[in-house]
Amino acid sequence: MQYFGEGLLFGLGLAFSMGPIFIVITQTSIQRGWKAGLSVGLGIWFSDIVYIVASFLFTQTISETLVNEQVKFWSAMAAALVLFVFGMYLILTKSELEQEELKLNAKNFAQYFSKGFVVNGLNPFTPIFWFGITPTYIIARGLDLSDSLWWLAGIMLMIIFSDAIKVSLAQLIRTKLNEKHMRYISFIAGFSLLIIAVFLVYQAFYPI
Repeated sequence: MQYFGEGLLFGLGLAFSMGPIFIVITQTSIQRGWKAGLSVGLGIWFSDIVYIVASFLFTQTISETLVNEQVKFWSAMAAALVLFVFGMYLILTKSELEQEELKLNAKNFAQYFSKGFVVNGLNPFTPIFWFGITPTYIIARGLDLSDSLWWLAGIMLMIIFSDAIKVSLAQLIRTKLNEKHMRYISFIAGFSLLIIAVFLVYQAFYPI
């Protein structure tokens, strides 16, 4: 359960990230209702699962031949660097909520699902995160199959939970959020990722 908790922390950082995914989910829910919003969410989650499976298989392949103390150390450093850069980006970048309503022309929920899948799949951060963080984190922490699945499950559970909240509270979020709130949320997300980065560096030098 330790790794499940770590996965939840990872997911928390992702959950508060303000980008195209946040806009698509909230705007669709506001314009077309919660069913359409959940359809978009399902497309996004399915896209994440595809990336997870691909990155996990990739990790299993390289871990069989590359797992040693040096690889674990530098994998931890690489993962920490990626998390640090992204965390600082969230902290330092001005966050703005798009005011213009998103024009979705999908005629049915299947098309909303496709919209979510495509938007998330083409979001540059999605493959960068799953193929950058998953292999390096799993190898650096020396996770076995069971621990890795618990970690990934924690991430996805937090993402799904947060997206479901965004859908159900979309109208309230839309009317209440301002740039100051967005700034606080981005800071919390960035700071969470910085904590994880520091933990990875500590773990590299002082393995548990």
